[in-house]
Amino acid sequence: MKCETQIQGNHAVISVSGRLDAAWAEHFHGAVQEAIREGHHHVRIDAAELIYLSSAGIRSLLRIHRELAAVKGSFGIIRASALVADTLRLSGLEQLICAAAVSADASSVPAVDIAQAPAAVVATQDVPGIRFESHTLAPKGRIVAHVGGGWKPWKPVEAGDVVELGFPKQVFGLGIGAAGRDLDDVRPRFGEFVAAAGCLAWLPGDGSDIPDYLEQEERFVPRLHVIQALRGEGHFSHLLRFRPEEKGAFLNLSDLFLQVFQATQADAAAMIILAEVEGLVGASLSRSPGLIQATDRPGDFPEVRNWMAFCGERVYRQTQALVVAFASRDPAHATIPSLMTLPSRPEIRAHAHAVVLPFRSLPQGMLELEPSMRAVFDENDPCGMLHLIEDSRPVIGLGQSAFMRGACWCAPLQFSTEPLS
Repeated sequence: MKCETQIQGNHAVISVSGRLDAAWAEHFHGAVQEAIREGHHHVRIDAAELIYLSSAGIRSLLRIHRELAAVKGSFGIIRASALVADTLRLSGLEQLICAAAVSADASSVPAVDIAQAPAAVVATQDVPGIRFESHTLAPKGRIVAHVGGGWKPWKPVEAGDVVELGFPKQVFGLGIGAAGRDLDDVRPRFGEFVAAAGCLAWLPGDGSDIPDYLEQEERFVPRLHVIQALRGEGHFSHLLRFRPEEKGAFLNLSDLFLQVFQATQADAAAMIILAEVEGLVGASLSRSPGLIQATDRPGDFPEVRNWMAFCGERVYRQTQALVVAFASRDPAHATIPSLMTLPSRPEIRAHAHAVVLPFRSLPQGMLELEPSMRAVFDENDPCGMLHLIEDSRPVIGLGQSAFMRGACWCAPLQFSTEPLS
C-alpha cells in the first residue's frame, strides 16, 4: 500500500492506493499521524485507488476520525472507489464519505443491539485437575454442517474449486479462503480462516504473519472466496465452562472433545471455543495453494516446507484463542475428507482452526456468544492463525493443543448432503 500526502489549503489530502487491511493498517495510521503531528487537523483520504478495505482498515479510519474530533478537526473520505463506498455504506459509516472541503461528521458509530441470552440451568462435573460447568442453552439445539469448496490437496486450484460464501452472525466455520473481488484477485492469498458470530479472521497465504479480519456491521456481511470450507448453522445446545482446580492443570483439545460428546449426548459435535492458551500445536499455509502449478509437488518432502509453516514448539502460551472445531466419533463420518483422525484418540476425527488474540479475561458463569465474540474483536487485533494438528512423533513430538480456562459453545452435529453454494 502507498500513502502520499499533499497540502491543499487548510486540508491534508492523503492519497491511498492498494489494500487497507490488517497488514497495512498501522502503516496507514502512522502516515496520517505524521500529518496530524505537523499541525494539519483537517484530513481527507483520497480513496480513488483503494481496492480493498477490511475491518482492520475501518477501525483505523474510525480511530483517526475520533482523534481529529477530539482536537476539533475534521476527517473524511473523498473520491471513494465503488468497493470502498459500498463497504462503508453497508457498515453504516456513510457519514465518513464527503467532499474535499466538507468537514466529516464527528458523531460516533451507533451501538450494536444485543439480544438477551436464554436462561441457563447449570450442572457441575469434575475431571482430574479441571472443573467443568455445563449450561443448557437449547435442549433440542443442533448444528447442520455443509462441506464447501472443491480443492483437493495438493492440486492446482481451478475456477470450479472456488465458491464465494457469506458468514453472517448465525453462521460459523473454518477452511481455506481469501477476501477480494474474484479468483484472479484472491489467487495469491488463499489461507486458513475462522468465522464465528459475525467475526471472520483469515491469514493471507502470501507470507503474512498477521491475520486480517472482517466484522459484520449493519448490512455488511463478511464474505470469502473459499476452496475448502466447513460451514455450520443452527443453535448451540450447551455452553461448557472449564477452569483448572490445580496449579499447572490444563485441558487437551481431545479431552475437550470427549467432554463435549458427553454434554451433548452425541457422537458428533460442532463447537466454538474461547479460551486461555496453555500451548498451541499447528500449521499454516505460508504460500497460497492458488499458486500451485502442474509441475509442483507441494505435498512432497522437502518441497512442502515452501508451502506450509509448522510450529517448532508449543506456541502462544497465555494468549487467548478463538477455536472453531468439528469433531466426530461416528463411523458414518469416516468418509468426510475434511475430518482427520487424531493420533491420540484414533476413534475421533476432527478439524479445528484457531485465531490467536491478546489475552482478555472472561466473566464467570453464563456467557452469550455474539457479545463475547464482539468484545474480543472490538478490543484486540488477531496476532496468529493455526490449523490445529497433533504432533505424535516419538520423543520429539509436541503433542496437542491445550487450554487452561475458557468457554465452549457446542451442539450435536449432522452433515448435510447438499452442496454448499
